[in-house]
Amino acid sequence: MKKTVIGILIVAAIATLVVLNINRNKDSTSTSAIYSGKAVGVKVNVIGRDSIFSYVKARGRVEEADKVQVFFDTPLRVLEVLVNKNDYVNKGDRLIQLDTQTLTEEIDKLKMQKEIQSINLKKLESGQGLLSLETSLTSARKAADNARDSYDTAVNEFEKQKKLFETGIIPKTQLDQYERAMKEAKTVYENAVLNLESAEKTYQTGISSHDLDIQAQIKNIELLSLQISDIEKKLIKIENLEKAPISGYVTEIYVTEGSYIGSGQPAFTIIDAENVRITAAVNEYNIKDLAVGQEVVITGEAFGDNTKISGKIISVAPVATVVPGLSGQETVVEVSIEPLDGKDLLKPGLNVDCEIITQKKDNIIVSEFNVFLEDKNRNQYAMVVDEETMTVRKQYVTLGIYSDMLVEIIDGLKEGDKVVIDPQPSLEDGDRVRILE
Repeated sequence: MKKTVIGILIVAAIATLVVLNINRNKDSTSTSAIYSGKAVGVKVNVIGRDSIFSYVKARGRVEEADKVQVFFDTPLRVLEVLVNKNDYVNKGDRLIQLDTQTLTEEIDKLKMQKEIQSINLKKLESGQGLLSLETSLTSARKAADNARDSYDTAVNEFEKQKKLFETGIIPKTQLDQYERAMKEAKTVYENAVLNLESAEKTYQTGISSHDLDIQAQIKNIELLSLQISDIEKKLIKIENLEKAPISGYVTEIYVTEGSYIGSGQPAFTIIDAENVRITAAVNEYNIKDLAVGQEVVITGEAFGDNTKISGKIISVAPVATVVPGLSGQETVVEVSIEPLDGKDLLKPGLNVDCEIITQKKDNIIVSEFNVFLEDKNRNQYAMVVDEETMTVRKQYVTLGIYSDMLVEIIDGLKEGDKVVIDPQPSLEDGDRVRILE
């Protein structure tokens, strides 16, 4: 009886082992590993060298690098608009013809006034206006001299007659006649002296006034010259503004024939569509990785899926701005990107996608992402296959920059190492493996 029980237990144990083996074989059909006995079937990746780069993605917009609006500061009537919207113009091509007749007529009038003033100045400088004053002064001096002589003669004659009267030769009535003649001569002389003094003052005043008149005339001529020069400069400026300041496309025309150009309002907008740049908004979290000169890969729906345009960062805005985002407002920093090729495909206003290459390394040890695991301390490791013993070992690694498909291996693995692809967490040091093709 006892032997029978032992036999039954042995049979049961064997049956249990068979069932367990069947279940193990079923589990080995999973995609992560295939068991054949005690060896785990794994796929491996051979560690090698390649180029790798990391990048920041940003949405951008194509803009013209040079945009000019043409303004006129003088309200003038438009005679003719010589271009149409979207026309291409070369620098110096005439855009518009304005009515400048009022300005040219004003110049002619001022030039005539200047000529008249110049003639008057010559007359003043010739001294013709002082001739009458000089003549009056000369006459007054001559009259005073004559009156003086007459008075001296009358005084002398009176003295002679007085002596004759005192000796009784002539009567008192005759002496009185000479005395009256002397007094009359004195009065005439005194009046002549007053007239001379007045003439001298008038002459001196005339000279001073004459000098002031000359100076005033010179200032009037200078003022007229300045006014003429200002209008001539204005005409030259208008003539230059009538011409295209840059080569490019006329995107806007704000004036019509017969209308008046408004001060402070643009007449034309011209853009240089062949010289463009891209303004991209980079999220604040990525701005620390950006620098002027970094390479940029530009793509966009407007020029096909397989077309990539090269560019570089030429400036990074010194301030951040807040813009609407998909999940509310976000803070971004604008960067300016200069395209290095494909400019014929880039048109102002197009939206593009920019991949700004922040790091790039060539000929370094790399691997795909799917060979790494993390332990509970978030340390990364790979399972390296030892081809001599066909076992695996856990190898901790130090990783560098990431790209879409590859990651840089700084330490822990070397070129030629074979590592398990998609290793299961249950795979441990010393486990036997067999490599699947």
